[in-house]
Amino acid sequence: MPKNIEKIPRIGLIGCGAIAESYYLPVLARNPATLESLILVDKDKIRAQKIASQFEIKNCIGDYREILNDIEGAILALPTALHYPVSLELLSQGVHVLCEKPLAESGEKAEEMVERSRKTGAALCVNYFQRLIPSFAKVKQLLNDGVLGELLSLEYTVGEKFAWPTISGFYFNASPSSRGVLRDRGAHVFDHICWWLGGKPDLIASFNDSFGGSDTVARINFSHKACAGEVHLNWLNELPSRFILKGREATVEGNVYDYRSVTLTTGAGRKKRLKLEAIDKLGIGSKIILNFLSVIRNKERPLVDGGDVLDSIRFIDECYQKAGRFPMPWYKALEG
Repeated sequence: MPKNIEKIPRIGLIGCGAIAESYYLPVLARNPATLESLILVDKDKIRAQKIASQFEIKNCIGDYREILNDIEGAILALPTALHYPVSLELLSQGVHVLCEKPLAESGEKAEEMVERSRKTGAALCVNYFQRLIPSFAKVKQLLNDGVLGELLSLEYTVGEKFAWPTISGFYFNASPSSRGVLRDRGAHVFDHICWWLGGKPDLIASFNDSFGGSDTVARINFSHKACAGEVHLNWLNELPSRFILKGREATVEGNVYDYRSVTLTTGAGRKKRLKLEAIDKLGIGSKIILNFLSVIRNKERPLVDGGDVLDSIRFIDECYQKAGRFPMPWYKALEG
């Protein structure tokens, strides 16, 4: 990080909820020079001022429109429904954007955001930071290098009781912008899958537990060439959060929350634990932020560009559009 703060782009952090307090600001604080010119933005100015005091930030306002002509970049830490309209306004003014995941509440809106970025030349970066996690990146490398051979199956499970801190509560809003576990945890899971496979898979079946509100449990079956895939997502129960990819030549598997290793099993049955770089979530976040600064200053390519994640957003749209409800015989008993 350059010591001369005059070279640090002026950035607005728009949205001072839980993700800003627990992730973005601690990451920015690792590079203190960025805090000198940072502007916190939130319609709840009391909330914004409280966080500004906590991180010794001088600038704090209630409406991002007040600084459209004063900032070079903006980090969007807003509820999903606001990603689309706020990004479009910023990009139209030539402001570079780093948007929290998911990029948008629909593929159609995400496509418009990407198109606006391309039209104005302002970058649209997205915080799908898990692409930088060593274990997931190693899977991509093994696939690219042909170590697994033709991919035959892919299984992915994430199961954990919902405990993420939330200030706005938008996770449990019944509108399509929030949805539930598929839109939230699935954003990373299906980004991995589309990235690993090199494109959007074909949906076979989609089931969840929604009765018009947020889904908390989902199962998705898909195919891609010779590969049969299944995903289980659960916000209600602790499940072994794992992924396993089986190919004709080898199999790779890992724990979703073990960033430092994956296990490779050859066709002969020999297992080898591959030890990877030691890095935590905030360390990865620092890479994202430093890249964003370089995107603004030097026109460096985003680590994850908005266009990179369109396939996963389109696939999640399809999962919701074609979703059926899990069989729930106990409801029939209650109704009877």
